[in-house]
Amino acid sequence: MIYFFSGTGNSRWIAEELARLTGEQALSIPDLVKDGPTAVYAGAGSSIGIVFPVYAWGAPLLVEQFCKAISVSEGAYVYAVCTCGDEAGFAMRRLKRFYPLQAAWSFTMPNNYIVGFDVDAASLEQKKIDAARERLGRVSAGILARKTEFDVHTGPAAWLKTAVIRPMFNTFARRTKPFYATSDCNGCGICERGCPTETIVMRQGRPAWVNRNCAQCMACINRCPKKAIQYGTGTLHRGRYYFGNNKTNNG
Repeated sequence: MIYFFSGTGNSRWIAEELARLTGEQALSIPDLVKDGPTAVYAGAGSSIGIVFPVYAWGAPLLVEQFCKAISVSEGAYVYAVCTCGDEAGFAMRRLKRFYPLQAAWSFTMPNNYIVGFDVDAASLEQKKIDAARERLGRVSAGILARKTEFDVHTGPAAWLKTAVIRPMFNTFARRTKPFYATSDCNGCGICERGCPTETIVMRQGRPAWVNRNCAQCMACINRCPKKAIQYGTGTLHRGRYYFGNNKTNNG
C-alpha cells in the first residue's frame, strides 16, 4: 500500500506511478484522516510506502502525524519517497525517528512555493519531469526487490535546514492571513475542494481561510484557474504550477 500527501500534484503523480509499477494501491492521506485519526497496520510480509512533498526540508506535519500512528510488524517492508524542488535536507532522517524506514528515495520536481520564489522556467520544469519519469523505473524496481537503500538528495547544510529552519517555518510561515482572493475570483470552488486541510470555506461565492495556519501546500494559489488567489503582494507577478497543466507532462 502507498499513502501520499500532495498539494500541487507532484507527489500524487509519483505515488500513482509507483503504485502502477509495483501493483500496489495509492491512497490520499488527507482523505483518510479528514474524519479523524486513522489506524494503519502493516503486517509481516506486506509493503508500505509514504510519498510526500518536502516543506522547509521536512515532511508536512500531517504526514508526520500519520506516520506516527502506523503500526508496523516485523517482516514488513517500509519505505518513503519525497518530492522536492531542489533538495530534501534531513527530512528522511527525521522521519526515521518514529517511522521504521528501510529505504528512501527523493525526486526532484518543479518548484511550486511561489510565496518564496517564482516557478521554474518551462524548459526546466519539463526537464525535471522527464528525469523523474526515468527515475521511476529504478525506484519501483528497488521497491519490488525490497532494497535497503537511501538515495536522497539532502543538499548542503542539511542538518541546519531541517533542525533549525524547518521548526521556524512551521511556527511562523504557515499563516493563512496573507491569503486573499482578488476581484478576478469567479467562485468556482476549486480552492475549497482541493485544500487537503479543509482550511478554505466558500462564503458568498468567495474563499475564506478559516484556520490560522495551514500546510502551505500551495494547492489553492497554484490551482486557481483565474490566478485570483494571492499571498500578500509577492505572488502578484509570479507564475503558477500544478502538475498536468503542462500537457506534455501527463505521462
